Amino acid sequence: MSREIERMSVTLPPGLLDEFDAVVDVGEYDSRSEATRDAIRAFVTEFNQQTDLAGALSGTVVVLYEHDHSGVSDAMTELQHDFTETIIAVHHVHLSDHLCLESIAVDGTGERIEALLSRIRPLKGVHQVKLTVVEADR
Repeated sequence: MSREIERMSVTLPPGLLDEFDAVVDVGEYDSRSEATRDAIRAFVTEFNQQTDLAGALSGTVVVLYEHDHSGVSDAMTELQHDFTETIIAVHHVHLSDHLCLESIAVDGTGERIEALLSRIRPLKGVHQVKLTVVEADR
């Protein structure tokens, strides 16, 4: 039985490729391709858990970004003003000379939280966006 396979090309900075190769070795993957498929499956699963949100939700959005990347700090501030009904607190930490971590406490509708996420993800300079939702009795 043959499976159809599509090929793709990915460009990575050398440091990230070195880290990935270390994971391939430690994880005893047969190849970079197998590890890449595993990583993409995990990414798709996590992304899908952050879409089609509904109802009243509470949680935290964690954002890792380069504060010196053109416009990203201003965009993050603007988002806080655009989502005042959803963002209830922000904790900003400088991890290094150029990396910042923001923990954004959210409380609101799933639709508004998803809208916030969809505005943060495409910002140039943003490395990671993660949402954790908690069950809160209201």
